[in-house]
Amino acid sequence: MSLAAQLNGSDYAVTLSSNASTYDRFVAAFQTTIATVVSSGIILSNIVNLIVLASARGAMPWATRLFLINLSCSDLLVGVIACAPAVLPAATGRWVYGDAWCQVSGVFHGTSCTVSIWSISIIGLHRFVQISESDIG
Repeated sequence: MSLAAQLNGSDYAVTLSSNASTYDRFVAAFQTTIATVVSSGIILSNIVNLIVLASARGAMPWATRLFLINLSCSDLLVGVIACAPAVLPAATGRWVYGDAWCQVSGVFHGTSCTVSIWSISIIGLHRFVQISESDIG
């Protein structure tokens, strides 16, 4: 179905130029490139974080390391479940995964972002308590 048919003859269809298809392809390519780079960066950086944190057993307190592992896992979930599947819709211009995956992706994205915020807050609180205890002792 054409864009004009979708808009049912609205004024917007009149303002489209002959370059609209070239522009749309450029925008789709740009969005796809950005989504791919961001998704890859999120996934790869959090895998590296998990490897480094797993090998840093004696380098930092266990609680801090545990909170950082939690933060990396939640950010990795954002990359795998929410960002990586967004590459195909960016390229095609439509959601191809269905309603169920849309709901699952949204819930996981919101939950993972909330867990990330809580993890950062707890890391800050833990560091504050450590500094306060060193001042007292």
